[in-house]
Amino acid sequence: MNINGGAASEADAPVVYKVRFALKAVAFCAAVVSLSWFFQGWREVNQAPGVASVALLVFGTSLTLLILGVMGYWTYFEEKSKGTLKKKIKLYEDIHSRLKNRKQGEKEHHG
Repeated sequence: MNINGGAASEADAPVVYKVRFALKAVAFCAAVVSLSWFFQGWREVNQAPGVASVALLVFGTSLTLLILGVMGYWTYFEEKSKGTLKKKIKLYEDIHSRLKNRKQGEKEHHG
């Protein structure tokens, strides 16, 4: 969700990125569940390795990393929009520029 920064004109207003708490809570709960799948897969691989246990381990690990990456992306751009960013992360900047270009391309195509 974008919120204007309160400048005199909207064209000059800095864009403040803020992710809703409900969305953050859902992502956190999903990360906890996927982490539990990782630990369950780890236990199963150590007890009796099989295709299903390895698949659960890989799926739990991948999903946990993906969700944590998304949460990190949100935090990164919230801090950047507030002006409190300490260190730039190239991966997040690249993802953001691609998403921004895609969004502009859709606006040009539809409008």
